[in-house]
Amino acid sequence: MTIIRKNPETVAPPVGSYAHLTILPRDAELLVLSGQVGMDPSGNLPDEAEQQLRHALQNVALILQSEGVSLDGIVKINIWLTEKLERTTFQAIWNEFHGGNPPSTTVAYVSALAQPALKVEVEAWAARQA
Repeated sequence: MTIIRKNPETVAPPVGSYAHLTILPRDAELLVLSGQVGMDPSGNLPDEAEQQLRHALQNVALILQSEGVSLDGIVKINIWLTEKLERTTFQAIWNEFHGGNPPSTTVAYVSALAQPALKVEVEAWAARQA
């Protein structure tokens, strides 16, 4: 299965590590993940937004892995944060996650998530060969 990621020359280049456009092959199944929060597999929630982001991204990876889908199968990811992370810190965590093949991405800062202790939520859409 080949997922196409590109940045058309008709718009400005991305301001971060993401693709403007992701195209799924015709024969792909779509996997839609609920928003993942920063709890570790044991249900522990760290206080720091940085560690919550790491856990939330790991949870996305573990869910996809449970379905036999690699991170390259991600076609869209939304990241919501309630606290500002240093850009270099965010970029390091994000780049480590996508390994140089970033999907279409939205990052937004919001005033609150479902519970006060939650500082990060990550939603992902992925494709799998049908």
